Parts: sequence; C-alpha cells; structure tokens
Amino acid sequence: MKHTYTNQGNSLIIILIVLGVIIGGVLYYKGAKSEKDALEASLPSSFADTNTSPVMENASPEIGAEDTMMEAAPLKEFAVEGKNFEFSVKEIRVAKDDFVRVNFTSMDGTHDWRVSGYDVGTAVVDTGKSSSIDFKADTVGTFEFYCSVGSHRQMGMVGKLIVE
Repeated sequence: MKHTYTNQGNSLIIILIVLGVIIGGVLYYKGAKSEKDALEASLPSSFADTNTSPVMENASPEIGAEDTMMEAAPLKEFAVEGKNFEFSVKEIRVAKDDFVRVNFTSMDGTHDWRVSGYDVGTAVVDTGKSSSIDFKADTVGTFEFYCSVGSHRQMGMVGKLIVE
C-alpha cells in the first residue's frame, strides 16, 4: 500500500507541473501578443508600413492644415532615382511657396536624398527601395540636394533645387 501511495503522489505532482507549464505558456503568449498589439497601435502609421519611410521632422505641413495649404499652392512632384554616384535629375525648379514631393528610389546601392538649407530628406534606402519627402519651398534661392551616405556627396552625387 505504501508504495502505491507514493506513485499516486508522484503522478499528481507531475500532472500539476505539466498543467502549470501549459497554463504559464498560454498566459505568456497572450501577454506577449497583447504587448505587441499595444506597441503597434501606439506607433505612427508610417512606421507600420515598411515600404515607406517616415518624413523627417519639420518636413511637412501641420496635420489638419494640409488640405488648406495644398489648395493655396500647387504640389510639384518629382521622381528621382539614385545610383552610384549620381541622381537621375540634376536640377529641380519650383516657385516660392510650392509644395514639393520627391519620390526617391535607389537603383544601385544605399542612398538618400537631402536638401541643404531646408533640413529635409528621405530615409536611407537600399537598392530597389523607395522613400518620399514632402516640404514647402518657402525660401527663394539655389540649394544643393545630395546623398548623405558616406562620401557620395563629395563623389558628385549632387544636384540643384532652385526656388524662384
């Protein structure tokens, strides 16, 4: 009898341990999923879409004001491709207060598109990837746009933004 009682006690302990592991695993999985959902919900939508890149600070009009601003000045949109060590577009010409959108695609290597004097630019992207930037051309002048990766700018990966 004594031997049977010990086997029943061991079996009960094993069953409790297995149940504890199963319940703990389920609770851990649900908690991890809830944390992931909460994190994704708190991120701006531009971070959720991996094919686009976030617009840099001060690069676009205020939220809610965009529709009104777009009516006041036209949107000038440019497709620019980057490859080692040049841009497909050497010069971009716009009027003062135009809204500018640059859709940049890297065709060869890792590149970005930035503008001196406006402190705006696309994200750095790899071959075949794209990033866009929107900004208001509110300062008249000639500004250099360039690739900020490594020494690409010094190697001639530059162009001109002319705001008239």
